[in-house]
Order: sequence, then structure tokens, then C-alpha cells
Amino acid sequence: MVGLHLRSSRGRDKDMQHNSLGMDVFEKEESSYPQRTKLLYHCRLSSFRPKLTTFVAVAVVLVLSRTTVLTGSRYGFSISTSNSSSNENGGSATYLRHEVHNDDINEGQAIQSNVTVEKVYTSACIKELHIQRNQQRKAVLDRIEILPNDLAALNTKVLCFIPIISTDHDTTALEVIQTWGRRCDKLLLASNATDHEIGAIKLDTPTEDWKHLWQKQRETMRHIWEVYGTDYDWFLKADLDTYVIMENLRAYLSSEEIQSKEDQSLILGRRISRREEKWYQGFGHNMTSLVDNFLRKSHNQFHYTMGGAGYVMNQKYLKKFYESMDEEFCLSSEQDMTFPEDVAVNFCMGNIGVYPYNTRDVLGRERFHLRSPEDLFNVDGNDKSSWLYKVHRDVGGIKGGTDCCSSASITFHHVKGTGALYDFEQMLYCKRKKIRDRE
Repeated sequence: MVGLHLRSSRGRDKDMQHNSLGMDVFEKEESSYPQRTKLLYHCRLSSFRPKLTTFVAVAVVLVLSRTTVLTGSRYGFSISTSNSSSNENGGSATYLRHEVHNDDINEGQAIQSNVTVEKVYTSACIKELHIQRNQQRKAVLDRIEILPNDLAALNTKVLCFIPIISTDHDTTALEVIQTWGRRCDKLLLASNATDHEIGAIKLDTPTEDWKHLWQKQRETMRHIWEVYGTDYDWFLKADLDTYVIMENLRAYLSSEEIQSKEDQSLILGRRISRREEKWYQGFGHNMTSLVDNFLRKSHNQFHYTMGGAGYVMNQKYLKKFYESMDEEFCLSSEQDMTFPEDVAVNFCMGNIGVYPYNTRDVLGRERFHLRSPEDLFNVDGNDKSSWLYKVHRDVGGIKGGTDCCSSASITFHHVKGTGALYDFEQMLYCKRKKIRDRE
């Protein structure tokens, strides 16, 4: 299907494409979203049918040299060929006519180009998918409460930091700054170029690309502890395509549940498990021995917090990380610098006995989300073949529909497309305020 591929959570642009509707498709994980997969298959099939039907029609004309009519009844698509007309030299001429009947175009419109036919079909399918996904997003977000913040919550100081590159300064970074980022006590953008106007700082990282996020994350956390370590209570890491409901984060951090553990080193986020996969292969020169040692300490389990869903660390956690980050078990060698940053942070801290905390609510629903609301709505939590099922099996499972998410949800990831963060802001704040004002 044309133009339905997006950048991955680590920003690999060359493998993905962007589309103006802001929808994301991950080929590896499509089976986790059965309703979306069905619609996408419908779109791909419909855009392929004109090409296939045209090929068949031409073949019949050439072989049988007679009038042929092929009809795709489901889509009102027809091709007719005829040899009844003759050209000036007495030879026969063949005509192909594509008729597409669709609400978005004039009925009976004649289209001569296969590419145009494909665009018409693809456009209609994308529109259908877009409408459905917007309805699903609304169904999930309407169930989320913006929690009131008491004095304790308001006094909880949170530094937010996001890895970016200079090309993001005038685009997606501005969306963060003008939406949820303005509710942080401090927003730090870790970039490859300093830009005081938006709060971006250049870090001392020799390689600046999305394949070296672990290297960038290490230097970002080093900088934050050395400059701001004792000035803030919590440190939130998010991505540019993450939306954070800061009121709900503050309410959770100041809750009795979390405050009762203030003497512990805490990292809070979306826990997943990598029990079966050889996730460490291909990284570093000594990963096998490091992983063997880790699994012995952790009773053969590895849980970590996904970076895109956002994770928040208290002072004690960041301090311990800072003190350990240059040790070998913290993947500090040059060969380990392409390791996924979220895996690496948790692997490092797991080696000193610090593991991610379970952040689900009392009903077992997640607060931190690794996908957009519409993707989570379509999750099939019972599909044992899906990636999402496998990585959640050991940590409480995963649900779809409106039960996907806690009413006190904090983050959503893969909020893609130009203006997508503004759309979230509108749905969560502005529209609700207008309703309250009318009441």
C-alpha cells in the first residue's frame, strides 16, 4: 500500500515513509491489530486489482482478439475491450476503459491510467480507515480523566527530556513545547545542536544518528545528573511522538502507592518481557556472558520499560545509574553503543538489583502506553502468535478495546503525523473545557 509506513520508535526514516493522515503501520506487528490489518489488506487488494484486471484484459485481447468485459463487482470496477474499431491503416484498435464507482468521484468516470485507478482506490480506503481510527481514538480518550493535582502533586518537580536532532527543532519539537511539554518544570531537548530559543542543548556524542541512541542516552543522563540532579524529584524520558498527560503523572508520583516507596530506586513505565527472544544477539563482543550473569541474578527473567512509552526515574535511580554507567555490565564499551537505549538502561540497573516497577492500576490496566489509542483499541490480547502477546505474557497480559488503558493513563506513544500532538491537546483539554463552559 502506498505511503502508510512511518518512522519506527527509534526514528529509522530510511525504512519507513510518512503519510499526511498520521497513521502508522508496522509490518512485523500487524497481526497484533486484527481490525486494522483487515482494512489495510482491503486497501492493498483494491489497489492491486486494477493492475491485475488490466493485465488479464490485455491478455484476452491479444490471444482471443474479441470483445471482453471483466467486472469487479465488489468495487463497481469494470474493464471493457473491443476490436470493433479500425484505424486509418485498416488495422484494429483496442480500447481499455476503467470505470470506478465511488462516493468520492463522479460515477462512471473514465480513467485511462492504472496509477490513477490505484490512487482512487487507495484514497477511498485510507479515508475509510482514517475515519474509523479517529472514532477509536475518541472512544479511548473519552474514558481518560485529567486528574486534579493537590498541593503535593503540584510540588512534585519533574524534569522532562527528549532525544532529538537539529532537523526537529522547527517541526515536531515545537509541537511538544506548545502542548504537554509546557507543563514540565523543565523541558530539556538533547540534540546535536544548541538552540537556546527552544531549550535544545548539544551533547558530546561523536556519532549523531538514531542507531546510537544508547550513546546519546548515556551522555544525556550524565549531563542531567551533573547539572540538575538535586534540583528535581523525577526525570521523565519521552520521545517526540509521545504524548504525556502531566497532571496524571504528577498525581501518580505523589500518590500513597509511590510515596510509600520513596526510599527505593524507582523507574516507572511500560514493562514488557523479552523471555524468549535472543534480544542481545548482534550487540557487543561479550553480550552472551553478560546476559548469562544477568539472568542468573534476575531468576531467568528480563523486564524493561519501553522508551517510546516514556519512563520516569526518581533521584535515587538516576544517581545509581550515574555511579554505574561506566561499568562493563552497563554496556559501556564502544561495541555496545548501538544497543537499544531502553533495554540498556534496564539491563544496566538490573545488574545491581534494580528492576522496573509494576505501574498498572488496581484493575490491571496500563498507565504508560507503547502505541496510540487507536492501535491499542484494536489489540487482540488472546492472539498468542502476536508480538504484543509475547512481550506482555509474563507481566499481566494485554487487552484491547476501551479496556486497553487506565482511566488515569499517563502516556501514549506513536502519536504520528503533522499536528497530531495538537489533536491530542484538543481532545483532552480544549474540547472538554468548552463542554464544561456550556454547562
